[in-house]
Amino acid sequence: MKPMITPAQMRDMEQRYFAETGTRSIVLMERAARALCDALLRRFGPNRRVYFACGPGGNGGDGYACARMYAWAGGRCALFPAAPPASPDAMKNRELALAAGIPELSPQGAPEAPDVWVDALYGTGLSRAPEGGAAALIDRMNRDRDRGAAVVAVDIPSGLNGLSGAAFSPCVRADMTVAFQLEKTGLRLGDGLDVCGEIEAADIGIPPEFLPDGLAALMEQADARHALPPKPRNAHKNMNGHLLIVAGSTGMAGAAAMCAQAALRSGAGLVTVACPESVLGIVQVLAPCAMALPLPEADGALSMEAADALRPALAGKHAVACGCGLSRRAAPEALRLLMTCGIPAVFDADALNLIAADERLKALLSPHHLITPHPGEAARLLGRAAADPIADAFALQGLGCQALLKGATSVIPVGRQARLSASGCPGMAKGGSGDVLTGLSGALTAQYAAAGTAMTGEALAECAAVASELHGLAGELAQARVGARGMCAADIVEALPRALSGDA
Repeated sequence: MKPMITPAQMRDMEQRYFAETGTRSIVLMERAARALCDALLRRFGPNRRVYFACGPGGNGGDGYACARMYAWAGGRCALFPAAPPASPDAMKNRELALAAGIPELSPQGAPEAPDVWVDALYGTGLSRAPEGGAAALIDRMNRDRDRGAAVVAVDIPSGLNGLSGAAFSPCVRADMTVAFQLEKTGLRLGDGLDVCGEIEAADIGIPPEFLPDGLAALMEQADARHALPPKPRNAHKNMNGHLLIVAGSTGMAGAAAMCAQAALRSGAGLVTVACPESVLGIVQVLAPCAMALPLPEADGALSMEAADALRPALAGKHAVACGCGLSRRAAPEALRLLMTCGIPAVFDADALNLIAADERLKALLSPHHLITPHPGEAARLLGRAAADPIADAFALQGLGCQALLKGATSVIPVGRQARLSASGCPGMAKGGSGDVLTGLSGALTAQYAAAGTAMTGEALAECAAVASELHGLAGELAQARVGARGMCAADIVEALPRALSGDA
């Protein structure tokens, strides 16, 4: 896993480093500028025309210092200040850059597009939309990029929130972002996935002992694959876990079947789908390797009598997955049974909507429950709009359960640490993808439980993080095969075996 840092943690770490080592801030700025210059030389070579858009703070100081270093390497540089430097370090580096003969221009004074723009306008402390000269420079950089110039962002693209990844307007669209010391969380969240380009973390010499506690971590494919439960040669189906899926309703039988198919493709030894009697035939045709249990229904969804029919089916199950295609018309009695039976459970989709609408159900959430909401479902559960994915994920965990907040980058709190799972692709933005994740999460939970792991607390959260990363990897494999536009959730199911086996 790759450690990540929030802007506030980075500021605190720097201040502690300065205080305890006596290092001057301008020394750290010089190291950052050197790391940035080295990245420019590796990526583009010397002798390129490079324009530096510099803000008034430390980010601008990094830009002024880097311009001087790149000019020494033979580059043709020019400075474009959005405003006069406001910090002593930035002032000093502007003086040094001008003394080195680097011209200072306005955007209107340079009609020719450069080979490279360096965005050194704003760092991670930006809290509002850029205005005035900074906004004009962002627009100029983006226009030149459309005409073929490359854009390199210093620490974070200007206009991007360094914590949440939300982009203001305007916002720089970078081809490369050079993050100092550690990647900031906003680079991998929300709009950050689209505006950062290639991300390079550059060591600027802060020793590891100054790293704060509670750093977020970016999941990597090896982390997920290495965490999968082992498969003994003499395994039998019960050793691989028995998952009970409670799902489906009239018009949404496919969601139940998709969940079952994903569970079967993810290694579960046995899968039983409990669904309204009227859709049982559809589920069995679409998922013939799963068993099916008909349940009483009313208006095409589970009726209150379904709980009594479901109770005997809980015997021998290692995990439960509930919610895919369940419908908000489903009576809550079956859901209440699943929440109180003591079996590790994954709740998604309409199970979450039913929980959000009933405070008595919400009060039943416990550490052996995993909820997997998208931002809309998270807002209903929290009773407020979702905004900051990491804070929202911890707020969901605060309901008493484990949480996987879905998104282009999903966030899973594991104890006090936020795990970010950024695998995946645009082709996954289709109905049914969440049903696949629920089946995968339920299957892995059942396998861990069958192997003797107590699936509660951090163990269940770890399982969710593994499932999220593998789900995204399967999506990437599916998109590579069929393309983003024509891809559907069934393609993710088909790719799951490769994603889990490591043959990708």
